[in-house]
Amino acid sequence: MNATTGMNLGTDSASSAANRVHHMVDSAADRATPAIQSAASAAHQTIDKVASAGASAAEWAASSGKQLVNNGTALADAAGGYVRARPLISVAGAAAVGYFIGRMLR
Repeated sequence: MNATTGMNLGTDSASSAANRVHHMVDSAADRATPAIQSAASAAHQTIDKVASAGASAAEWAASSGKQLVNNGTALADAAGGYVRARPLISVAGAAAVGYFIGRMLR
C-alpha cells in the first residue's frame, strides 16, 4: 500500500464516519419531531385554557364591580335620605358612635 492509497482510505473512512453521524443526527431529529409537535400542541391548548379562564374572570370582575358601584350608590342615597329626614338623630348617633370608638381606642 502506498502513501496515496493510505490517504484515500483515511479520507474515505472519515467521510464514511461523517455520513453515519449525519444519518444518526437526521434519524434523531425525525424521532424528536413528533414529540416536539406534541409538546407544542399541549402548550397551545394550555395557553388557550388559561386565556379563556382569564377572560371569564375579567368579565366576572367587571360585572361585580358594576354591581358594587350600584350597591354603594344605593346605600349612599339611602343614608343621605335618612340623614335629611332625621338630622338630629343622625348627628346624635354619629356622636355616640364616635365617643364609643374613642373610648375603645384608649
